[in-house]
Amino acid sequence: METRYIAALIAFLGGSVISLINALITAKQAKSENPNMGNASIIRQVLGLVYLTAVYFVTKKLGIDLLLPLLGAAIGLTVPAILFAITIAKNMKGDD
Repeated sequence: METRYIAALIAFLGGSVISLINALITAKQAKSENPNMGNASIIRQVLGLVYLTAVYFVTKKLGIDLLLPLLGAAIGLTVPAILFAITIAKNMKGDD
């Protein structure tokens, strides 16, 4: 298997972990007595930006083609985020 495909898979898995952390932040903030989703949104955006930047610089430092790892990271951040958002919305709907 080529290095760029392995890097894309690792970037996808890392993006999924960041997406899980973001979902946990959102769920915790939503269940708090004074939900401040604005702060949670800023934290989520910063985590995603830092992760994508890290993938870019690590990939460039290793001399791997940038396209697949960045694509893997972007998909890893996006697809699980959608699934986690649906789960959080269902759980909040059941709390009423």
